[in-house]
Amino acid sequence: MSLETESRSGIVRVDPFSGFVQRFEDLIGASTRMSLYFIHSRRWRENHDAAIKAFFGREGTALEVFLPDLESHELMYSLGRHFEDGPLIPALVVDAYRYFARLSRDFRKPVPVWLFSRYPTFSFYKFDERAVVAFYSNTAAKKELPALEISMDSFLGRFLAEDIADLKVECRGREAAELQEVIDAALQDPLITLQTLPGASLRGQPDRP
Repeated sequence: MSLETESRSGIVRVDPFSGFVQRFEDLIGASTRMSLYFIHSRRWRENHDAAIKAFFGREGTALEVFLPDLESHELMYSLGRHFEDGPLIPALVVDAYRYFARLSRDFRKPVPVWLFSRYPTFSFYKFDERAVVAFYSNTAAKKELPALEISMDSFLGRFLAEDIADLKVECRGREAAELQEVIDAALQDPLITLQTLPGASLRGQPDRP
């Protein structure tokens, strides 16, 4: 890739997602805004929990998150079929719901949550002027996943900003404190069951999107 193409596209770095651990720490520590879109990203949340809490505890910071809609039968079924930890997906999504609800409660700050029902093609972690975009595999086979760090002042950055705006039109908006209602409603469906998550922490293991 030429420097001119790189500058125009906005790609700053290409690496395995697991190679961005320190970069995420730096981006979280330097930012005032975070927009997160993923299926559950439990390992990422555990690895960066202290940085996320330090970020949210600072004056003038804001966090919003996009998560799967637990009440979307089609989405939850598709996610369960696609990933190796498929049977655990509902419980992992609930774990993410509760994580952000606790964060909102503990810091007494709102965390807008947008619940998506379309199957995700990538995850993103957007900060003030940069974002990390991570790809999902098209198969269930386990493999190292690529990620891009991009500048928001670029073609890819503008695409992501437009996508975020469109997501807010399509998704169901909730405050983190309201997510228990979504969990309770979803559990009325006999097709949604919450398997017990492994007790061992994933902290320190390589990040996964």
